[in-house]
Amino acid sequence: FVRLKLDRVLSSEYEADSLQEALACNPTELRFPPLKKWEAPYPKYEFGWWERFFLPSKTDSQN
Repeated sequence: FVRLKLDRVLSSEYEADSLQEALACNPTELRFPPLKKWEAPYPKYEFGWWERFFLPSKTDSQN
């Protein structure tokens, strides 16, 4: 059983004609101002925690 709590949700539309086009996108860097008081019952996530799950890019695999 996994509990998931979303503190913030962004809504947007994304369109791509192929998987390669979708994966080649240049995502926007989203940063939110820090909260004055953390009230969630779990540790706060740091910006970029999700990057370890990205597929390697072509430039990463060439290095």
